Amino acid sequence: MPRFNVTQALFSSSDGTLIYAEAIGNKNLPAIVFIHGLTLTTLAWAHILHDPRLLEHFYLVAYDMRGHGRSGKPLTMEGHSSKLYADDFAAVSKGFDLKSPLCNGWSLGATVAADITTHLGPTAISGIIWTAPLPYIDPEVIGAVAKPAVQDLLPGLATETDAVLALQTRHKFIDTLFNDPPSVPVDIKWSWAGSSSLIPPSLVPIVTSRPQDPTALFKAGANGLPLLIISGGNDSQLRGEPAWEIAGKHFKDLTIHTIPDGSHAPFYDNKDEYVQEVLKFAKRVFKIHA
Repeated sequence: MPRFNVTQALFSSSDGTLIYAEAIGNKNLPAIVFIHGLTLTTLAWAHILHDPRLLEHFYLVAYDMRGHGRSGKPLTMEGHSSKLYADDFAAVSKGFDLKSPLCNGWSLGATVAADITTHLGPTAISGIIWTAPLPYIDPEVIGAVAKPAVQDLLPGLATETDAVLALQTRHKFIDTLFNDPPSVPVDIKWSWAGSSSLIPPSLVPIVTSRPQDPTALFKAGANGLPLLIISGGNDSQLRGEPAWEIAGKHFKDLTIHTIPDGSHAPFYDNKDEYVQEVLKFAKRVFKIHA
């Protein structure tokens, strides 16, 4: 299999905010776009983006959501409207010339599917993967999905007055992603923790409370837009059952896969099983028979 270099780029969204994105693989293949979770960046997907099993069949793309990582960071709620999140996705898709890619959102990143279907229409994507997801942003949904372990950390992630608490909280937050934090190589943990320091604390409550309307998402699901949910049985941050219940009510083409010992980052702790499920689903969506 050929070796691919990562293409890095900054794309301008509709409001001028620059969105950092990267791509790897054969651009003539169907694409999967990976969207990270709260405070994280594309670095979280690094070993997935280089997986030869995925690169054999797909062009792999990831980007930093606005407010995160190397993307621009509007500091107002208006700068985090649902339409702007959809426009960010559209800018990345146009920039890399993607044709109706598969959208894979992890945790908070899963909510972007609602923005896309609302403002770009269901044909902008070929299907959705929710990885350990928050389905969409709504106080009741967050209350049902988020476990105390992550809810208790939000004030520390958002503090602008206590530097010690902010630093300690980010390291605790990173630890809740994994099954066995001490076993995670320090270069992984420190790169993810470093990523989490790039989001301004004042944006944490904004990106976790920005208005969303799931109506178009639900309509797309009822009309057959495929959805795969991959959950970890040992997820310390989010509960899988509420997401399954929401999806079960609205998605006609629904696949749910639970990794019994999976963490909130099943693509890291259970990489082989995770990749197998993504491959199976993506091949079906794109009608790849090889």
